[in-house]
Amino acid sequence: MTNYQNLKKLTTEEYKNYWEKWYQKREDEIKSPYGWLSLRSIDWLTEGNKVKLKGFPGEWEQQGNTVTYFPEKGKTVTNKNQVVDTPKQITVNTVADVNVEDFDYQGVRAQLIKRLGSERKFAVRQRDPQSIFRKNFKGLPHFEPDVNWVLPAHYVPLKDWKNIKTKAVINELSHNETQIGNLYFEYNNKEYRFVVFQAHNDNSGFTKKDPITGKIEYLDNRQNTESKGTIYFRDATTGKKTYGGGRRLRINITDPEKLDFVDFNTAVNLPCAFSYFCTCPFAPVENTLPFEVPVGETTPDK
Repeated sequence: MTNYQNLKKLTTEEYKNYWEKWYQKREDEIKSPYGWLSLRSIDWLTEGNKVKLKGFPGEWEQQGNTVTYFPEKGKTVTNKNQVVDTPKQITVNTVADVNVEDFDYQGVRAQLIKRLGSERKFAVRQRDPQSIFRKNFKGLPHFEPDVNWVLPAHYVPLKDWKNIKTKAVINELSHNETQIGNLYFEYNNKEYRFVVFQAHNDNSGFTKKDPITGKIEYLDNRQNTESKGTIYFRDATTGKKTYGGGRRLRINITDPEKLDFVDFNTAVNLPCAFSYFCTCPFAPVENTLPFEVPVGETTPDK
């Protein structure tokens, strides 16, 4: 586990090399065939109405917490590598953000998701490796890395996790983010605090079987993230040099007591900075800094 002392010992050139390795992994992830740049649409379902997506065969219908996918004759759509040739009914009673199931057709992936909000509950977003965002991607814009923005910090996990409601990029939606701890860091001889949330993932289909009923239950989109903490924050560059919804930091909380720094050079844009088809949470008020953080990613061109 990297620590504060080791990073601060690096020369300017050594730190730049260290950061560039991290940056390359970040870029590879976002431009992967079904990464955030592949999104090409998002269609919200409405109660009792069948919806046909542009460019994807079949129809979708929402009835309460159940969504049914109706396949189209002569079109080969798969779900979990199985051809869908009869209507597939999916019930998601979980009250949380859930990435439900993926359906694939000729290289395009339709991902059924559930989100919290008023009228909007279920949506289908399409991922296409040939999307305009992926084709036009020219790299992640960023400030020059600066080892001086590796700051001393310590993490304090919460004994009892708690939910904090945050706004979302789509007005009607909200996110119930789970606070798992606080990160305290020093800047210009003053201590600041960040609320740390449980990390999300973008994968679909996490389920468990109810031991009593035998029914399959869908799990929220926070599975397999135990070692990661997420920080959404704003600073004095937000909406000017950096994305208006804020940026995100990830911290390694595998061993909370050994975490002794925060590296603002790893501040990245939220997915909604790259695509119109995301449902990102915004930074909570508590994570607003009164000064500029002139490292990390800057506002991308869409």
